[in-house]
Amino acid sequence: MTEAAEDATPAAAPSPDRQGRSGGRRRLGGLLALGWVGLLLLIAAAILVGPASSGSALAVANPDRSAADGVTATLGNLPQSSLVLVAMDADLGTYPEIRPATHAVMADLLSRGATLGFVSVSVEGRALAVAELDRLRSAGVSADRLLDLGFVSGAEAGMVRLVDAALRPGMSSPMAALIAQRGGGIGAFDCIVVVGGGDIGPRSWVEQVGTRLPAVPMVAIAPTFAQPELAPYLRSGQLSGLLATTRDDAAYVDRTRPAAPADRSPSALAMLAGMMIALLVLGRQLLAAVPRLASGAPAVAEPEE
Repeated sequence: MTEAAEDATPAAAPSPDRQGRSGGRRRLGGLLALGWVGLLLLIAAAILVGPASSGSALAVANPDRSAADGVTATLGNLPQSSLVLVAMDADLGTYPEIRPATHAVMADLLSRGATLGFVSVSVEGRALAVAELDRLRSAGVSADRLLDLGFVSGAEAGMVRLVDAALRPGMSSPMAALIAQRGGGIGAFDCIVVVGGGDIGPRSWVEQVGTRLPAVPMVAIAPTFAQPELAPYLRSGQLSGLLATTRDDAAYVDRTRPAAPADRSPSALAMLAGMMIALLVLGRQLLAAVPRLASGAPAVAEPEE
């Protein structure tokens, strides 16, 4: 009788604490899953809808395009088959900031039939000039449209020497012959494009060369930190054009080189898929870091009564 009564006794029900923890874990897991779904939907909507209009992959171009317009107008006023001196005195550390604008200006000049002569009075500028000449030759620019005037020592004193004698001894290309016919100095060029970012840059060129050859227009491309000291030269007319902020650079690139297939934004579907994978990986790491959510088991076993 006693054994039958004991057998008939129902199994002990789970404790309220255990039931509460289990329910809390389920609710927390559900909220977490709902949050991930909501985040994915929000990202999908942002990517698929996107901006109303986008002319380029990076929408950073300055809506005030006066700087880009000034450079475009200066280059547009040059004569056909003009001679342009590229004074490459950029700094290796800051050149990546201004490289897109520099490439755009060179491409714009070449598209207008200009011939480019490269010169440097700084060591880092010389290294960059060699790299740019090699890039242009590899891109198929004819050798008779490029002239390497080399490195001139003496920094600002070297600039002064270039005013009267820009050619190296023994230069015999068609472009060198034309420069020699026009006097042999920087005054033979129709325009000077100064690419700078170090101690020797647009300011030095304006002060040492611009004051001696005020009739030769000068365009400067410089990193953002140099903009405050160069802006007065633009206002005074000593610089005919200036690109010295990232946004102005982007505006000029956008103006001269409209978005090509290679410049368009990546596929929205590909971006969404990549973000979903990243979020799933993050979610898995989060679940692994919280054993209670991952296994559904209590962290501490309940004592038996």
